[in-house]
Amino acid sequence: MSALHDVKLQASSDDYYRKVAAYYDQDARDFLERYQQNHVLQRIRNDFRQITEQFSFRSMLEVGCGPGVDLRYFAQKYPTVEIVGIDVSGEMVRRARHLLAQNGLQQVQVEVGTVEDVEQLFPHRTFDMIYCYFGALNTVKDLRQVAHALRRVVSPNGTLVLTFVNRWYVFDLLFYLLRGNYRRAFSRITNRWAGYSPVKQLESTCRSAREIKHYFHPHFQIVRKKGYSIFFPAWYRQHRVASNSKLAHWLWRMDQWMNKTPFWNIGEYSLYVLKPAKGTGEDRR
Repeated sequence: MSALHDVKLQASSDDYYRKVAAYYDQDARDFLERYQQNHVLQRIRNDFRQITEQFSFRSMLEVGCGPGVDLRYFAQKYPTVEIVGIDVSGEMVRRARHLLAQNGLQQVQVEVGTVEDVEQLFPHRTFDMIYCYFGALNTVKDLRQVAHALRRVVSPNGTLVLTFVNRWYVFDLLFYLLRGNYRRAFSRITNRWAGYSPVKQLESTCRSAREIKHYFHPHFQIVRKKGYSIFFPAWYRQHRVASNSKLAHWLWRMDQWMNKTPFWNIGEYSLYVLKPAKGTGEDRR
C-alpha cells in the first residue's frame, strides 16, 4: 500500500495527464487478457526483457507499468532486487498491485504518478535500471523535462532501457497511402497521431531517433538502438502471421538484418539503451 501523504503530483494536477489516466483507466479492463492472446506482443516484450537483463542492477524502476506484467516477471526472477513501478492510471496501478499480491510479491511498490513525480514518490532513492516498454513515453508533456527527471533518479552507473512508438513507420505509411487514407498515413509524421484505437483518441507524439538523441542530450548518451516490426508485424496485425510459424521466424530474422543497416528505425517501435553522460550528475534535493 502507498505511504504517501499530501504529495502534489503531476499525475493528478495536470490536465493532460488526467486525460491520459482516464484513457488508460478504461483500457485497463481487458489489457492483460489482450496481451496474453497476442503472440506478437509477447515476442517483442521478451526481446525487450532480454536486452534489459544484459545489464546488472540491484534496483529497478518501471515507467508505465500497466497491470504489472513486467513487474511480476522481474520480481519473480530477481527476488533480491528492489523493484518499484509507476503508472499515470490509477486503475492500472490497482490491477498491478492485485497481480503482484496474487503472486506473493507485495514487496514491489507501485504508485500512481508520472516520471516527473518519481522524486516525490521515492525520495532519496536512485535506480540502477529504469525501463519503459512500449509507448508510455509517447504520452508525456515535455520529453526534455522527462530526460532531466530520469537523470536525477538513475544511479551514476545505471542504465535506461526505453522504447517509443516510432515516427517513421514505413509499413503503415505505405499501407494507408495505398488505401487513399492520407490523414492516417501521415499522422505520425505530422503529430496528428492519436493512439491505436479507432473509437477513442489520445494525443500522443511519435518519436524519431534524432528526437531521442536531441531531447536526452546532454544528460544521457545512447549506447544501443534497435528497431522492431519493420517486416515482422506490428502488434495490432498479429493475425497476419501465425505464432511460431516459418513466416514469423523469417520476418523476425529480416528485422534483425535491417538493424544492421541505416534503416533500423523504420518500424513500429524503437528501443534505446542509454547511459548517464559523464559530468552531468544532478544534485538531488
